[in-house]
Amino acid sequence: MRGICIQRMAVGVLIPLGSWAANRRVPDVPATQTLRVSVMVFDQAGVPDRLLSEAQQRAGTILGKAGVEMEWIDCHRPANASVCATVAELDRLFLTIVTEDDVRTYGEDVLGRSVPGDHGSHGVYARVFYKHVQLRADQERVSPAQLLGLAMAHEFGHLLLGPKAHSAEGIMRANWSRRDMELGAKGQLRFTDQQVRLIRADVQSRIEERERSQN
Repeated sequence: MRGICIQRMAVGVLIPLGSWAANRRVPDVPATQTLRVSVMVFDQAGVPDRLLSEAQQRAGTILGKAGVEMEWIDCHRPANASVCATVAELDRLFLTIVTEDDVRTYGEDVLGRSVPGDHGSHGVYARVFYKHVQLRADQERVSPAQLLGLAMAHEFGHLLLGPKAHSAEGIMRANWSRRDMELGAKGQLRFTDQQVRLIRADVQSRIEERERSQN
């Protein structure tokens, strides 16, 4: 499982995309081609609607700059009950927002976790810890909505990039400083160019696999 840990100073061991990414075969996906991923949102923490909407907009903007359009499905709405009762699909991710997880395993500096795929499989499950986001946003005096959106985008990055997705810069840094969070709130914390190529290739692969399975 992967997660994002916030620290006051950007210190710690980062896991680079490194040789795994360098050896990964990336098909050519035209930059002009629009790719779409659906996200089924299960809000178990009772996040205020306006705050959640702003967080989704921030996460969607980050993925949008990577050429991936996000479709948000609110699983608390009765109209979406039939969709949300289905199993996850390769291009339909599960996002669960909880108050917090096992505090013995995930301290207050950890904002979320995900289960990325590995070598041919695709991860679809991500979780964000709303109480941890609130605490860190208050400590660092940043917008909780913006920080929640950044945490969402980071966990989606783990799902779409696979293992060893952390990088030395951008949204996939393992440890964010306050400066990173401030840049993120301004839309300046993004995926690297290499990560964009990998993400687009992964989403295209998900779409193709799902279409083949339905034929």
